[in-house]
Amino acid sequence: MIKVSDELSLFARCVEAAGARLYAVGGLVRNGLLGLPVYDIDVCSALRPEAVISLCARAGFGIVRKGIDFGMVEVHINGKKFEHTTFRSDSYAEGGAHRPSAVRFSTTVEEDAFRRDFTVNALYLDVLSGQIKDPTGGLTDLEKRIIRTTSPSPYTVLSDDGLRIMRMVRFAAELYFDIDAETYETAKQLCGNLKDISPERIRDELNKILLSDVKYGERNPERVLHGLELLRDVGAIELILPELYLGRGIEQKPTHHLYDVLDHCLHTAAEISPNLVMRLSGLLHDVGKPPVNLRTGKMYGHDLEGADISREILTRLRYDNKTIAEVCFIVRHHMYDLNNTAKESTLRTTFGRWGYERSMEIAEIREADVHGSGIIKGEVKSADRWRELLKKMKDEHTPFSDKELNCTGEDIMRWLSLPPGPRVGDIKRRLLEHCARFPQDNTPEKLERLARDVSGAFIGTPPRTPLGAF
Repeated sequence: MIKVSDELSLFARCVEAAGARLYAVGGLVRNGLLGLPVYDIDVCSALRPEAVISLCARAGFGIVRKGIDFGMVEVHINGKKFEHTTFRSDSYAEGGAHRPSAVRFSTTVEEDAFRRDFTVNALYLDVLSGQIKDPTGGLTDLEKRIIRTTSPSPYTVLSDDGLRIMRMVRFAAELYFDIDAETYETAKQLCGNLKDISPERIRDELNKILLSDVKYGERNPERVLHGLELLRDVGAIELILPELYLGRGIEQKPTHHLYDVLDHCLHTAAEISPNLVMRLSGLLHDVGKPPVNLRTGKMYGHDLEGADISREILTRLRYDNKTIAEVCFIVRHHMYDLNNTAKESTLRTTFGRWGYERSMEIAEIREADVHGSGIIKGEVKSADRWRELLKKMKDEHTPFSDKELNCTGEDIMRWLSLPPGPRVGDIKRRLLEHCARFPQDNTPEKLERLARDVSGAFIGTPPRTPLGAF
């Protein structure tokens, strides 16, 4: 029995009083039967948008006119939100554009079901009776854990809307389902329709695939990898991330890597923590290897080139500037101290300059990079060493930012009789670097003495007499 809220039942009774039956469709039904959380509640009936708006006005329900032309009205009742869509059939122009070019309202569940994408999304729950209608065979596919198009001809569904290919992959990853063979082969044939989809929509589906393991539960690298490998195999990665796809077939040292460059990136993304910046960083961290290898026959310097390529990719897909900057930083520095030979003093200075959070991210990409090789599992000495040092620095109250430094720019200007300008910021940066190595010197008195000696050679390097002796 699928539970529905009191608010949804109330709305269903109002719809019934208006002469129609209200059905829940999509996630509420699918996830309810699978025992998974429900996030969005989609409902439908034969009522036209104007009738729904009039009904809500009489009952005192809130509405948002989201897509009246497509039969959609968002209904708000006591803090609960439902998206109501009138039963309809859709027509699409050639090329796989995302939005229907024409909509025809209808009166039956059966006609509405076949305009939807996949059978497991075309299950209808009569909200008042609890009866489930299954015009497309979704219950069987749910039991078999298969994603299949609603139409017996997958071409009809997938050619209408190119984004459905990425949605197909996303549902397979989130639910950990297989894809029906005919649906899968048709997706491969029609993958070129993704070129007609806006970058923003591609980005949003890619994000959901990268975070597919935590949609309904705990971190599970296998689900993410399942989705990324499906993207690769249907041809989507070649279209949406051609720079990454160049790694297909580029072999790496067999002593260090089980996979080619592309598959190593997919595995690394799956291994890293379920955070969008980290998953994107894992996916793109070696994107610089193919062009560097093509030019030089080696891969040295791929981290620098990879950061530039990552910026181009993320900008093209309309990611926000903060995400772009964070991902490019991680890609740029993921090879840092590869051989784990840096002295503690050097690590302290570097971590102080990067900041605590970003330093932890570099430790994480190192660990995921190693695990994503397919050769080594378990501890990664450099990453473990960095985390231990970062914990030690935290315990020592090491300042990792201007806010944690026990002086301000105004203090520095007062101490040194300096006007505002770049010189003040340079002094503060050098004080931070020093305190990363000597956190006990992060007091106003010691920082003032250090600031006065900033023209000397010892700021940021060990002094002849340790400043900790002040």
